[in-house]
Amino acid sequence: MPLVTPAVLSDYVGQIFAAAGAPPPHAAAVAASLVASNLVGHDSHGVVRVPQYLASIARGETDPAAVPRIARERGVVAVVDAQRGFGQLAARFAIGEAVARARQHGIAAVTIERCSHAGRMGEWVEVAAAAGLIGLAFCNAGRPLGPVAPHGGAGRALGTNPVAAAIPHAGADPIVIDIATSTVAEGKLRIAFNQGQPVPPGLILDAAGHPSTDPGDFYRGGVLLPMAGHKGYALALLVELLGGVLAETPGEVIPGGNGMLFIVLDPAAFRDPVAYAADVAAFCARVVAVPPAPGFAEVVLPGEPERRTRHERERGGIPLDDTTWHLITDSGVAYRIAAPTEVA
Repeated sequence: MPLVTPAVLSDYVGQIFAAAGAPPPHAAAVAASLVASNLVGHDSHGVVRVPQYLASIARGETDPAAVPRIARERGVVAVVDAQRGFGQLAARFAIGEAVARARQHGIAAVTIERCSHAGRMGEWVEVAAAAGLIGLAFCNAGRPLGPVAPHGGAGRALGTNPVAAAIPHAGADPIVIDIATSTVAEGKLRIAFNQGQPVPPGLILDAAGHPSTDPGDFYRGGVLLPMAGHKGYALALLVELLGGVLAETPGEVIPGGNGMLFIVLDPAAFRDPVAYAADVAAFCARVVAVPPAPGFAEVVLPGEPERRTRHERERGGIPLDDTTWHLITDSGVAYRIAAPTEVA
């Protein structure tokens, strides 16, 4: 299993995207975003996506040179048109718009339409938290027909539809919540499939509607299940209607792309910001002070495991399974980009 340094991996992936038609700043930004997902341990949203993005470009679904723009706006609301470009560029632009409007008005809501895959939602809500604001994201992940079955069903109907939030935490890193409403993100099945590993029971059904632990059964027409049964199904439907129906342009859905809704709140518009920050810190301190249950060493806040993984991988390199690495290097060969020889 290769270990690749973040800088080397970002540069290599950026070169591939540039060779595929992306302006160098676009290519570098998307590569950095993918590698950032690997750094925090979310390999499902990392460089494993490189072949997917290149295939979308080759089919003419994604325009690697497109620049996002505001299509419509009204006060605290804006609609961003990604113009079929990279989702990471559109998400960065949209959350920036939401932050600016929330600073002025106390609240903002921004949707994104005509958008390719935008990566890890946690990355974008963290932008709001870095500005001292609360960021919420609802993402329709799986268009035009998602891979997740409704509760009680055995056919595809919903996306993996993540919900994300980031809340500033005075004197500490923000609290970051980023969860798929399915039992697992589709990209995690892809990682397991590439590694030739089974997945735990209860995640997927095969094409005949039978439970399976073989991730290949999912890619042969099976389905993902919603997390927590009917509760995950209800959340997935909510995200579908907010990040999908509300954000989509009929007839302009990009296969494998995302529809998104960002909501940003300024705590200072609701109460004294210093007192609010103190209350957040005090509440979180009480939570992590709870004695750990058997089998656990400690209680941690959401986002802390990712930060620890990032520190480890910044020092030791990013591990990539052989299949994923070969798929990426094969893509490099196709665009005449030599694979890096430097590894961690």
